[in-house]
Amino acid sequence: KDSHTIEKTRLEEAVSIVLGMHNPNTDGGWASYEQNRGYEWYEVLNPAQVFGDIMIDYSYTECTSACVQGLVKFAKTYPESALAEDAIRAALMGSSFILKDQNDDGSWYGSWAVCFTYGGWFGVEGLCAALEVEKNSKKRALIVDAIKRGIGFFLSKQSCDGGWGESVEACSTKYWVPCEEGSQVVQTAWAVLALVRASESLAIEDGFKELLSSCHASALKGCNFLRKRQEESGDWKQENIRGVFN
Repeated sequence: KDSHTIEKTRLEEAVSIVLGMHNPNTDGGWASYEQNRGYEWYEVLNPAQVFGDIMIDYSYTECTSACVQGLVKFAKTYPESALAEDAIRAALMGSSFILKDQNDDGSWYGSWAVCFTYGGWFGVEGLCAALEVEKNSKKRALIVDAIKRGIGFFLSKQSCDGGWGESVEACSTKYWVPCEEGSQVVQTAWAVLALVRASESLAIEDGFKELLSSCHASALKGCNFLRKRQEESGDWKQENIRGVFN
């Protein structure tokens, strides 16, 4: 027996917790630590002078995507589990939340880091995972279109040097703000991960040859940027802030 393999029973316990934190009766997504228990009007009573939208735990694209990815992976690995069907059902509801949370320009607002780069990475990853188990043709078409638009957003924001750079100001303005210092290593890595994941998912779909070519070329430029920024030690220098709670 592989000593590094987590026992199925322990994974099922983890899946039960994730399912228990799902919001099937509200928006179908996941919040950060509990189910939605309240209403938006509670914000009228918000005593904080710095943070907004904190009176209840709202669903987030990032949290939802992480749960969708985990549930799909579990269900595909252990299809015989009594929890597999519930896991897929919840994951597909989560994908509907991600679809609704996407902006008109194809981006997703990131609430846990800077900002549309981070949210877009999770949005694409979550939908790609859901596409693996979604059987409804109409829903699949919606997911594929959303992934395509998400990638289109990433391609439109790539800098001439092959990287991506977004300012923390985007968290407050809620629209893309370029980083004054230029491309950033961490954000470039997020974007490349999204492009690679989308390429894998769309490769099995029809009619995306041109987009896949653009994804590959863009990801390669991003990887070259990362290689150039790497130091002799193998590490990368600390750059601008990229983690924040909005």
